Amino acid sequence: MSTAGTAFPTFWKSVRKAVPVDLGWRNVAFSLRTAAAAVMALAAAYWLELQDPQWAALTVYLLAQPTAGAAVAKGAYRVVGTLGGAAAGLAILGLWSQAPLPLVGSFALWLGLCFTLAAQRRNYAAYSFLLAGYTALLVGLEGAFAPTGAWQIAFDRTAEIIIGIACVTAVSVLVFPVYAGDVLRGQLATLFGRLCHYGAVALQPRTPLATFAALRREMVAGVVTFDALRSYTVFEAPDMRASDEGLRRMTREFLRVLAVARGLYVRLDDFQVEGAGVVADRLRPAMAEVAARLERLAGDPAAFADPRRVRSDLLAARVALNTTRAALEAMAGRVPFVPLADGVLILRRAGDLLHGLSMVMVSEAASLRPARRAARAPLKPAGPSPEQRREAWLAGLRAGLVLALMCGFWAATEWTDGFNAASGLAVLLFFSVNQDRPGPLGFAFLLWTALGMAAAFVAMVLVLPRIEGFEALALFLMLALLPAGLMAGTPQLAWPGIAFGGFFVAEIGTGNVFLPDEAGFFNAALSTLFGMGLALVLLNLVPVTSRASRRRLWSETLGVRLPEAARGVRHERVILREIVGALADLLPRLALDRPGEDEFLRGTLGAASTALELGRLRRLLAAPDLAEGTRALVAGFLDRFAAQLEALPAAGRALPARVGAAEAEARAAAAALAGLDLPPGSPAAGLNLRAGASLRFIVDRFDIDRAFFLHAFGEG
Repeated sequence: MSTAGTAFPTFWKSVRKAVPVDLGWRNVAFSLRTAAAAVMALAAAYWLELQDPQWAALTVYLLAQPTAGAAVAKGAYRVVGTLGGAAAGLAILGLWSQAPLPLVGSFALWLGLCFTLAAQRRNYAAYSFLLAGYTALLVGLEGAFAPTGAWQIAFDRTAEIIIGIACVTAVSVLVFPVYAGDVLRGQLATLFGRLCHYGAVALQPRTPLATFAALRREMVAGVVTFDALRSYTVFEAPDMRASDEGLRRMTREFLRVLAVARGLYVRLDDFQVEGAGVVADRLRPAMAEVAARLERLAGDPAAFADPRRVRSDLLAARVALNTTRAALEAMAGRVPFVPLADGVLILRRAGDLLHGLSMVMVSEAASLRPARRAARAPLKPAGPSPEQRREAWLAGLRAGLVLALMCGFWAATEWTDGFNAASGLAVLLFFSVNQDRPGPLGFAFLLWTALGMAAAFVAMVLVLPRIEGFEALALFLMLALLPAGLMAGTPQLAWPGIAFGGFFVAEIGTGNVFLPDEAGFFNAALSTLFGMGLALVLLNLVPVTSRASRRRLWSETLGVRLPEAARGVRHERVILREIVGALADLLPRLALDRPGEDEFLRGTLGAASTALELGRLRRLLAAPDLAEGTRALVAGFLDRFAAQLEALPAAGRALPARVGAAEAEARAAAAALAGLDLPPGSPAAGLNLRAGASLRFIVDRFDIDRAFFLHAFGEG
């Protein structure tokens, strides 16, 4: 093959790596149908002679979603938000049209209220409140220049937005529709396969820590995506709506498996370093068999469609692990205690991993197979905590203050394009809702907005003057918007694609009459970008984060839930479910590329697994064959350890000392169990070994998750 023949494929691979756009046929179809919807919306707005027809096309890209359910969900919420915002804008304008200060103050209060309500909700429910605030600003601030025309402005803006909603929803449902329910099933199958691979990697101690950590972050991102997808299947699939609680349970099950796999990986790694002779010889083939089984499931695309076979396969693997564990317990008293306890712990945690994967399949059957679902009402979701409400009010206060500052600057400078700046500022504020660090995402949106405006200017100057008739304009827009649609359909490039396509079609000059105004274009574009940039600066200067919610989860986990597990107040699996459920609510707000927030995630998952071991120790006390010495040691440890944990949330500056005292209790109990002299191979020696395995896991947490215990996360 010639050098030229190999150069192009190499170049193409480099381009695909630098710009990872999905070029699959479904994404191409999505891009074309979105462009067609924009053209249809523009045509309808022209026909109705609305004031700013480009807003109809812009709406299409702001609503662009790959699945029909997402489009319907976002569209339905946007209609509600638009109508409510238009009504609020007219009401405020009617009260204060001749009083600038009360007018701006009222809009700031309204925007703050909308952001507060949005911050207490997720996904498109939050989006509805954001649109109510934004639409009120558009109607009110634009109408303030001509109060007598405010009704017409409100009607045109609402009509343009609803036309865009109708067009994008119609093409999403009618043209090669991709339903969220089908995507969700595919996502579940993909996640299950990746989860099996993750478990297999955890069982391979030679896997580099960086590789394992990167895989965990990918898994967490997949869980977040799954949870968002779950939220809008209710708009297209009645069976999904009925099983929403089951789908929420799936999220918790995914996190439980992540928690178990991480602890297993760390213990296996340490076990290999220590070496354990005969124990390692027994352990190695068992772990290799489980890892191979999990890899087979991960590589089988039909596995998730046959839950009975998968669960039977996983059960067989657990039986094999239990057989190996029984063999290790029979060695008690004949082989050194520490490596034996480590081996038992590894086998038990591997069994927990397999149990977690089985529970994923059980949850799948309950969630996606209505005929098998138990006839019970879904659990009512818990409302926001006091910390979440406070964070929401702070987010709303920040939004109102930012708008007031923008309007004050606008009024003081008598800026003729101040409305565009206020509009751009409001758009960027969207990224501050339910996001701890909106800066990176907001900056990318601003950058691609600028690129879309630049492309629109080039098209306005060089292309539009040569176009005659709507048919030619439609063809040009279809071709020009294709790249934006491809980006919008690629998950990691969705917001850049929406920004580029939306502002390209909005700024290109598709008004009712083509009157190119280069000076006016630049003023409007720079004003919009200035407002966006100002919003980014203020969002970074006045951050509102979920730190208080994380503090609450940390406090309740260590100070309440783990002590309950130690005392046997509630079953340990119920406590584990509560911990991972609370963590699931915080996942979208965590930036896992930041060490502190990754420590929080890892520490919370470790604490969830600790609940399992504490519960096992408590239930072990009821075993009739348990030696009295072991019983006394375990009972005393559980009571003292629970008391130490309960004191952590209120320890203040004494927290390191309190953590040290709790660690000392665990290490002392583990050493005491290792020193007990029990008949070799007896049931009492085996039970003593089980207790030692649980204590070894708890001791590990102080080495691995010390930053979590010391509350040293998320402060940077």
